Amino acid sequence: MVKTGHLLVVDDDPDITLMMKTMLEFKGFTVAVADQAGKAVEMLRGATIDIVIMDMFLSGISGVTICAGFKKDPATSHIPVIMMSAHPDARKVCMDAGADDFVSKPFDIQDLLAKINGLIAGTATRPGSIN
Repeated sequence: MVKTGHLLVVDDDPDITLMMKTMLEFKGFTVAVADQAGKAVEMLRGATIDIVIMDMFLSGISGVTICAGFKKDPATSHIPVIMMSAHPDARKVCMDAGADDFVSKPFDIQDLLAKINGLIAGTATRPGSIN
């Protein structure tokens, strides 16, 4: 069963953010989008966000750097982060930065929904290098 929650999608590709926003809202989530690191940080501090879904590569600053910063900040460290990338070595880099989970692009929406629902329910376990 799909649960609801507030998601922040961070990607500098407007086609990806539009597609994700549309799909996730259709599944019952409230979705905010940010196309830049600064906007993501501002939105994370100013809104109720249950999960951040972020691309590894963003214009200007790495999503990995942003994730590591979120996880070091006591105000945001509790918010789960799902990183995504098409890069073949991305999973390890993202998980080492503190990501709670990872999806490879292109991703299957059912796989992403399972990860989101697991994190919202608190039943997800940090996958490390598995998969």
